[in-house]
Amino acid sequence: MRKEDFVTDMAADAVERCPQSEFAEVKKLSCGIVKRVVRVSDDAAARKTGRAKGVYLTFDCTPAALSSERGLRTLSGLLAEALVDMAGVQGRRATVLVAGLGNPAVTADSLGGAVTELLDVSPVSDAERERTKTRLCAVNTGVEGRTGIRSADTVEGVCRLLRPACVIAVDSLATSAPGRIGTSFQLTNAGIAPGSGVGRDKARLDRSSLGVPVIAVGVPLVLSLGTVLLDFARDYAAAIGCGGNEFSLRTLMSERRLGGLVVAPKEIGFHVETAACVIAGAINSVYGEHGAKRGLNLPKHID
Repeated sequence: MRKEDFVTDMAADAVERCPQSEFAEVKKLSCGIVKRVVRVSDDAAARKTGRAKGVYLTFDCTPAALSSERGLRTLSGLLAEALVDMAGVQGRRATVLVAGLGNPAVTADSLGGAVTELLDVSPVSDAERERTKTRLCAVNTGVEGRTGIRSADTVEGVCRLLRPACVIAVDSLATSAPGRIGTSFQLTNAGIAPGSGVGRDKARLDRSSLGVPVIAVGVPLVLSLGTVLLDFARDYAAAIGCGGNEFSLRTLMSERRLGGLVVAPKEIGFHVETAACVIAGAINSVYGEHGAKRGLNLPKHID
């Protein structure tokens, strides 16, 4: 498969296609959760994986883990610990800005806004906040097509005003693995380029552009149909012992305009609700106005 055919935001997807395994560390945790760490430390690793330099932490979950209160609380706790490790901001008077990226009018792209809706943000007045608490702020950027403003410009402008200690950018991601839809949670200190996973190169949100640590948190909720079809055709050809005709497949995909389609599962609303509750719970427990006292907002499917 050509590099331009491989569409994903997930470092775990990229590493699985690399013959080298030194980039990834895998550890099985409780509730069937698998932790994968990808460290892209130099330019050579960046070229091999197609990822920006940084640490990529992925929690792959089973459907059972995401359908039980114990599993969701365990996952939210793991995300909270990872946020503290990556951002280095906890228990001190500082400002943390959460940027909800994406388009709230499109369910598959609404994760960022769904998370900010559940955040326990801090009062604006210093007198109304505990002196030792972190100030948690949130902003929804919308998308350039609806606002006329790039997401990166919106976040940069808010950062100039608030001067946060770190930015947590939450967004829906793209994956090349259907099994990761709604079940994988990725955190990285490499920042994020909104829209890049589906072929739209956008300005990056990272430490070099904002001047503070940027932790990108996301869940894959869409996948490129072209990537999936090419993968399937390759695996099927190998299974039946034939070489296949990639040129004919590409021609047919082009004629039927399938290569540029981005698709989401019919249960997308369920996945967004679950992911938003878990991510917001993690952020609230560490940086929220009431800390862990507020507890985790469980999705509706959990009794």
